Amino acid sequence: MSLVPIAALGQRYGVAVQGIDSIVRLACIIHRTDYWRRGRTPEKLGINQLSVGELTQWVMAGTRNWESN
Repeated sequence: MSLVPIAALGQRYGVAVQGIDSIVRLACIIHRTDYWRRGRTPEKLGINQLSVGELTQWVMAGTRNWESN
């Protein structure tokens, strides 16, 4: 459920995610499903353009102060 966004965010921020990437690839093969497209991507979660600080705030506090209400 969360490996696709974790891997995608790791790649975006320059963190090595080969292990997670491998698990997602295996799951895609086993389930014959492209989780990179069907899974919960950062784009679908609306967090793909967040800075590290904004992402940390969102994860820790559940707030999204950068958006206008």
